[in-house]
Amino acid sequence: MGDVNVLVVFYSRYGRTERVALAVGLGAVQARANIRLRRVDDLAAPVDDAWRENHARMAMDYVKPRLEDSGWADVIALATPVDSCAELEAFLRTLGADAPIERTLAGKIAAPIASDDAPSVLGPLYAAAAHAGLIVVPPDGGGGDGLARARAYGRRVACLARAIKQTATDRVQPV
Repeated sequence: MGDVNVLVVFYSRYGRTERVALAVGLGAVQARANIRLRRVDDLAAPVDDAWRENHARMAMDYVKPRLEDSGWADVIALATPVDSCAELEAFLRTLGADAPIERTLAGKIAAPIASDDAPSVLGPLYAAAAHAGLIVVPPDGGGGDGLARARAYGRRVACLARAIKQTATDRVQPV
């Protein structure tokens, strides 16, 4: 059985969603998955000093998602802030059903998560991910520490991807 690859794509202005994305990635690593961490571009210009400062830092720390990343990934985790998922929706539109075969998304998992425990913002991401051909796995609800839940979510989707890959391998293997 091959490795499990998790692409963590996030949009963050002030660092809160960045921490959630890092927690999802850590959970995936704890489940023995390979990860790539990518930040999508802003659709709007920074409007205050804190946003400008974080934007400059994150522009140096992270690369943008590349087309090859979606072909590599078994899971595409999508971390969004509570006030806007437009940046991640735009990213998902680039992964549409008419993508070349090396970027096909059939059988791959989308793992949308919002910072600050705001599942209501995830509806548009669920729809965009499903439209792109991904299997949408929602995060667990519930109380407790949001970063701990994000780590558990990263572990869960990595383990689910491993199970899907193993099932696909078992179907191909002669009995």
